[in-house]
Amino acid sequence: MILISCIRGGGIFLWDESAGATQRAVAFSDLSGASNPPIIALQIMMSDVDKHIICFGANTIGGSTSDPLLVRWSDKESSIDWTPTSTNQAGGVQLSQGSTIIGALRTRQEILIWTDVGIVSMRFVGEPFIFSFTEVAQGPSLISPNAAVNANNRVYFMDRGGFYSYSGNAQRLACTVLDHIYSDINLGQQFKVFGTSNENNNEVIWFYPSANSMEIDKYVIYNYLENTWSIGTTSDGFTRTAWIEAPSLDFPIAAAKTSESNTNYLYNQEKGHSNDGAAFEAYIESSDFDLAPDGERFTFISKLIPDIEFRDQQSTSDSVTFTIKGRDYPLQDLATLQTINVTPASTFENTRARTRQATLRISNSSNNFGWRLGDLRLEIRPDGKR
Repeated sequence: MILISCIRGGGIFLWDESAGATQRAVAFSDLSGASNPPIIALQIMMSDVDKHIICFGANTIGGSTSDPLLVRWSDKESSIDWTPTSTNQAGGVQLSQGSTIIGALRTRQEILIWTDVGIVSMRFVGEPFIFSFTEVAQGPSLISPNAAVNANNRVYFMDRGGFYSYSGNAQRLACTVLDHIYSDINLGQQFKVFGTSNENNNEVIWFYPSANSMEIDKYVIYNYLENTWSIGTTSDGFTRTAWIEAPSLDFPIAAAKTSESNTNYLYNQEKGHSNDGAAFEAYIESSDFDLAPDGERFTFISKLIPDIEFRDQQSTSDSVTFTIKGRDYPLQDLATLQTINVTPASTFENTRARTRQATLRISNSSNNFGWRLGDLRLEIRPDGKR
């Protein structure tokens, strides 16, 4: 096994398992027989055709500083031959648009390159050019080098002002929580933003630092099958700095560093119903809803029919809490109107909640069973004006 790594804006290294697990990675320039290898790059990857090593934002041959728009690649299946000749496939191209490469992602039959002004498609075409470069979008970019995700036979990515999908062309996604995210994000730490996928649940997730945080403390989830958005705040038990879908394993793998001990951990995500063995509150909460768009009438909620699937049920006393909240005026804080505990044996619950605008929160804090919300049924009627 051979691993190739790159420090953004720094050196490029190769680690060969055959040299022994205790051996350190070697700089490309120190490899035996190396011919003009790049010594600095912004990002590095392997092509899926002919196995070229590709460096983005590499130095020119003979240079020592990064050219932020230069893409260089090695001869096929070679880590040492970087000098273009008539008898090999090594080469390089300087992109013509923008001032720097933000990030790149290998997708089906092409590599997408995001500059600060748009997207370039890089495709293998064979000799004599080896790769072609075509501008496929102007405007959309990446908020960070790791903010693009392969999922659902598309690429989903986040830039400084919105979310997009790409499947031959870039299309902006309608996002119901856009203002919530971009009014509370620390753009000074934007390169810490990263995206990932949870394909078992049809989700793409972006983790980001909020306006008052230097580290990741919030996330946004897009369900591409249901076309829905949800938001969340991380805790010490869920602050993640990296995530990989790991399709060959049973669960996705995520990395985290605890604030208490400054210790790094790897986690099996989506396994069980606890926070690494401890209980935590799991919940979903609706936005405000009312009966009339002008907010004139009050709403009376008189019945709740819960639709909950209990997973890994431990006993008939397992419960999920439905909390009805409300406010009578737009600037008023939400107040709890009624709390209902739903068990596996529940059928319906009579309620008495009167408010102009209502919100429903479903939650529990058990660490030994899970739940899934189905259709929500409430008996609602107008209750006059005030």
